[in-house]
Amino acid sequence: MLAPQSPFEAYRADLDRFARRSEFGSADTVWLLLAHCLGRLARVGSGVREQLAQQAADALRDLLEGAVATEAEAGSEAHFADLRLIVAGLAVIDTPDGANAVSRACRGFAYRMSEAGALSVAYAVLGHARTSAVQASDRERGLLAADQARVARQLGELETADELYRMAAMVGERSGDHELVARASLGRGVLARIQGNYPQARMLLARGLDMAQSSGAEELQYFAHQGLTIVECVAKHYDLSLHHGWAAFMLSRGDATREAESLSNLAQVCLEAGYPRAALQAFLATLARVSVLRVRLAALGGAALAAGRCGDLEVLGRLAREIRATVERSALPYENADTLRHLALAYSATGDDLQAERHRRAALEIADAKGYHELRLACDRPEVSRTGAAPKTLPLEVESFELVSSLSTLEPETSESAFVLTRSG
Repeated sequence: MLAPQSPFEAYRADLDRFARRSEFGSADTVWLLLAHCLGRLARVGSGVREQLAQQAADALRDLLEGAVATEAEAGSEAHFADLRLIVAGLAVIDTPDGANAVSRACRGFAYRMSEAGALSVAYAVLGHARTSAVQASDRERGLLAADQARVARQLGELETADELYRMAAMVGERSGDHELVARASLGRGVLARIQGNYPQARMLLARGLDMAQSSGAEELQYFAHQGLTIVECVAKHYDLSLHHGWAAFMLSRGDATREAESLSNLAQVCLEAGYPRAALQAFLATLARVSVLRVRLAALGGAALAAGRCGDLEVLGRLAREIRATVERSALPYENADTLRHLALAYSATGDDLQAERHRRAALEIADAKGYHELRLACDRPEVSRTGAAPKTLPLEVESFELVSSLSTLEPETSESAFVLTRSG
């Protein structure tokens, strides 16, 4: 099990993954203080917990009141809502209501930390919260473990992630919380997919989807359909993959990030089925809609390969610059490696073996370091040459073909909107 680092070690580790960054934003002070306070609470005995928790609540309240007084913005309304929640929860942390409030607030903070790239800090906050909020409900304790598992996966710590997901599943099974069990099953399905075990991934994701549907958890149904879109695409079940992809899009319910992620996955299916022009338009439209790093990396890699297979060297060149700038600032090892691999495939498709080899080696270095076995095999030189070539255009069922045709008409609002990082330097 990966042990949480101290707050400043975690913060420095996160910043070290970014070449051009000295902070994550105006919320950093709150994040560091929160991690520090929770870390102290996790280490002390019951005799001084109440005093330390009250001191932590007072310190965070001072930050909250100062931010409100100066009208400072530290990210979003959710940031201030969670700050108020953690202050209230810490004051009575040894009660079920207090512990549950601490858990909910920490999960909210950790989500924003991980989206910003502060993965080690997020992992530390969730780990200390699990130890500190001992009176939390089974559901909250299970959700803390599942959220920490997700961050561990993003850090490339797959064994730790699997252990935490299993903990969440045990809590859910013991308490009869089917939604929690579904969440853990979906998380382990993603881990199986990353490790190349697609039969296991399909089984876990399908099981998670069944449980999510039974419990009426639409958010989890969305994640299940997303995972199955990828698994069925790899199995070349393109009609079924498009079905799951469209179901995920419909479950996005107006969430811009989820819509973009669903659109990116649909574009990937088009690319694999031999419709690169539709894929390129859908990927560019995705990039114009989203700034979340993990979604952008997937869309950038797919767009590059689509451009390469279309022979659009101008767009490929711009995408290559965007990818290099994004990876340089990114702390997501699996996503970085897979995006660089796609860029290698794109250049292989155009016959530029020099650029293909450059980016293949960059992807391989990350895959070797992190133990991404399937990705390691996909980065072998013969595999890059084989995979880069455009597949034959495959026939689709009528409903699937109509969906692909509609994707080919998607366009970004402006031609520049897909290239955020390179345009900003």
